[in-house]
Amino acid sequence: MSDYDSIEELQSQGIIDSRNVAIIKGCLIMFFHSCVFAVLASQIFAIWLDKQMHLNSLQIGELLGMKTLVAIFYKPLFGWLLDKTQLRIHFVITLALAGLGAGPFFQFVYKPLLLTHNPSLFYAAGVLGGIYFGYVIIAGGAAVWGYTGRYLEAHGGTVDKLGVSSSMGWIVMGFILTMLYTINPTWGFYLASLAALGMVLTLLSLKVKPFDNLNTRVTSKDRIKFTDLKKLIINPRFYVLAFFAISTMTIVYAQYGQIGRYSLSFWPNDMQNYGLKFMAYMGLPIAVIHLLLLFKCSVFIKKFNPSRTLVLVSFCYGLSLLCFALASFFKDYTAGGSYVPSLVASIIARQMLDVVNPFTNIVVLSYVTTSFNKRMAGTALLVGFHFICNLGGSAGNGIVGGMFKNQGWGHSYIEISIFIFIATIILAFLIKFANNKDKDRVSTHFRSKEQT
Repeated sequence: MSDYDSIEELQSQGIIDSRNVAIIKGCLIMFFHSCVFAVLASQIFAIWLDKQMHLNSLQIGELLGMKTLVAIFYKPLFGWLLDKTQLRIHFVITLALAGLGAGPFFQFVYKPLLLTHNPSLFYAAGVLGGIYFGYVIIAGGAAVWGYTGRYLEAHGGTVDKLGVSSSMGWIVMGFILTMLYTINPTWGFYLASLAALGMVLTLLSLKVKPFDNLNTRVTSKDRIKFTDLKKLIINPRFYVLAFFAISTMTIVYAQYGQIGRYSLSFWPNDMQNYGLKFMAYMGLPIAVIHLLLLFKCSVFIKKFNPSRTLVLVSFCYGLSLLCFALASFFKDYTAGGSYVPSLVASIIARQMLDVVNPFTNIVVLSYVTTSFNKRMAGTALLVGFHFICNLGGSAGNGIVGGMFKNQGWGHSYIEISIFIFIATIILAFLIKFANNKDKDRVSTHFRSKEQT
C-alpha cells in the first residue's frame, strides 16, 4: 500500500482529520489570522495614523515602509522553517501566540511613542512596530498561507477554500472594525487579540503527527537538501515569480496602505464618518460576489493555467489603479465643484481592486505548487514572492508616500498604472521564456533516454 493510500486509511480510522474536517480547520486558521491581519494592515490603520496620530502621507509611508523592512529578515527563515517542519504546528503556533498581544502592544507601546511626536521615538515606534508586524502578519501571513495550503492539499482539499475563508476574515473584521473605529479606535486592536486566541485553539486541534512519515502531494518524509535549493535557484519559473513580486506586487502593496485615506478624501470633511460606514455597508454585497468567485476559482486557474493567471492578475491591478487616477481627475475638473462624479468613480475603482486582491495569494500558491519541488515550496513562496514583495515595499512605501505628497493622488496613480501595464507585458515574455526552457529540458531528457 502506498503512502497516498495510507492517507485515506488513516482518515477512515480517525487517526488524522478527514478531508472535510481538515478543510474546516484549515479555513478557520486562515479566517482567524486574516482577522488579525485585517486589523493591523487595513486601510483603517492608515486612517488611524492620520486622524488619531496626526501624521502626514510621508510619515505614514515611512512607518509602513519600516514595518516591511524589518519583515524582510523573517521571510527566508520562515520559508526554511515551513519546509523543515512541514505540517508540525510548533512554528505556526508562535505566530498566533504573538497575535494575542496586539491590543496591549498598540495601546501601551506603539501609540504612546507616536503621540510624543519626537523624531527619535517616531523611528523607535517604526522599528518596534516592524518587529511585531513582521512576525505576526507580514512574514507571518505568508507562513500561514503556506502552512494551511500544504495542510489542505495533504488531506485532499484545494486552496481556493483558503481564499474564501481569508476574504471572510477581511470582510467580517473590516466591517466590525469600521463600526468600532467610529466609537473607539483602540478597540479594534483588542479584537485582533481575540481572533488570535481562536487561531491558537484551532491549531491545537490539528492531527498532523502521522505526516512526519508520509509522502503526499505536498509533504515529504525526506528532509530538504542543498540540491533542492540549487534546483530552485536555477529554475526559470522562480524568476517569473520574483519579477511579478518586485514589479506589480511591490507597487500595489506600497500604495495599498494609504488607499483608505484616498477613498475617504472623495467625501466632504463633515461626511467622512458617514463615508466610512457607507463603504462598509457597500462592501457587503460585493463581498458575496467575491466569495462566490473564490469558492471555485481553483478550477478556473487550473484550466486557464497558473502562469497565464499571473499575467491576468497583473493586468487587472493596472486597470484598477488607472480607474483611481481617473477618479482623482474627475474631482479636480468636475464643473461646479460637485464631488458626486468623483466619489462614484472612486467607489467603482475600489471595488475593482477589492475583486482582484483576494485572488492573488491563491494564484501565487497554485503557481508555486505546480512549478517547484514540494520540499522547497515554502521557500519558493516566502523568498520568491513574499520576501521580494517586502524588499521592494520597504522602499516603495516611502517613495509612493512621497509621490502622493508631492505630485498628488491623480498623477501618482497614472504613473503607477503605466508602470504595472509595462511590467505585465514583460511578465508575459518571461513566462514564455520559462515555458520554452521547460520544453527544452523535457526534450533533452527524452533524447538522453532514447540514446541509452
